[in-house]
Amino acid sequence: MLDVPQGARPTSGRAREALFSILHDSLAGARVLDLYAGSGALGVEALSRGAARAVFVENRPAALDRSLQRIGATEEEAEVLRGDAKDALRSLLRRSARFDLVFSDPPYGADGEAAVPEEAAGLLAPGGLFILQIDRPGRLPIEPSGWSVVQRRYYGRNVFLFLSRSSSRLDLPAP
Repeated sequence: MLDVPQGARPTSGRAREALFSILHDSLAGARVLDLYAGSGALGVEALSRGAARAVFVENRPAALDRSLQRIGATEEEAEVLRGDAKDALRSLLRRSARFDLVFSDPPYGADGEAAVPEEAAGLLAPGGLFILQIDRPGRLPIEPSGWSVVQRRYYGRNVFLFLSRSSSRLDLPAP
C-alpha cells in the first residue's frame, strides 16, 4: 500500500490497470519519469512491471519517500527530485537524461504548460511516449506544438492522452 499525500488524487486502480495493460510491451527495461508524482503510484507500478529505473518529481515527497522505502526501491531503481517540476526538468536536461515513458499528472487547475512542459520534449527518448493524465470534467488541452496525440483513453474521471513527438511513430493497441 502506497502513502498518499494530503490533497493528492491517486489514479484509480481500474484506470492504472488499463494504462499498464496498454503499456505492457513498453515496460521491460524502460526509463520512466513520473512528474507530479504524488504517491508515486505510476512510477512504482512501472518498476513492478519491469521498468529499469524511475525518476519521481514531487514538491512534497514525504509520502513518496515512505512508499519507496516500504517497497525496498534501491537508488539505482528510483530517484526522487524534490521541488518544482520545471526546475527538475531543467536539471534532468542538464544531465542529458532521456526517458522512454513520461507520466504527467499535474494538479487540478494546472495550465497547459504544466500539463506538457516545453522541457519535456528534450527528455523523451526516440520512440518515447508522454502520457498526460487529466480529469474528465476539465477541458481537454490543445495538442501542444511539436506533439501528436496518438491516442485518448477514458476511464471514469481519468483521461489519458498518449503523446509522441511529431517526428516519432508509435504503435499502440487500438482502443
